[in-house]
Amino acid sequence: MNGMKLFIMRHGEAEAHAATDAQRRLTERGRVETSALLERYQEVLGDISELWASPYIRAQQTAEIVTQHVPSLAQSHTSPLLVPDGNLRVLLKALEEAMHTDPTRQIILVSHQPLVGTLVDSLAGLEPGAYRMGTSALACLEFDFLAPGCSNLMWLHQPN
Repeated sequence: MNGMKLFIMRHGEAEAHAATDAQRRLTERGRVETSALLERYQEVLGDISELWASPYIRAQQTAEIVTQHVPSLAQSHTSPLLVPDGNLRVLLKALEEAMHTDPTRQIILVSHQPLVGTLVDSLAGLEPGAYRMGTSALACLEFDFLAPGCSNLMWLHQPN
């Protein structure tokens, strides 16, 4: 398979408590781990043109770090589809539409568990929970057609 790619990243480590879950901010460790992982894979991420991020603060902060390491990013979107309990079917439809309008685009999503793990498992046709996405984890899926079970999980890297 040598088709389109989708990158999926879980936000960096966040503080344990805030007024609401959406307001939890990245810890210093979360910033450092995210930056180090992106730096290590910067060459692989060089063709990403678009970033979609959850509106939660920790995802927005992670997305800011992504933009510092991926100079090819031309567009950045905040999407309520990427909240932790986002609807997988609706997200897949939005991604399919985006990819259909421009099959050359490469997108990186910045989101949360359980959505990122469920998305990877679904697209790659894996047993639910087969791969753990810890904080700052980054996955690459490759596909010719974006649908459940039609992607190859090329790699999934956790921070060191």
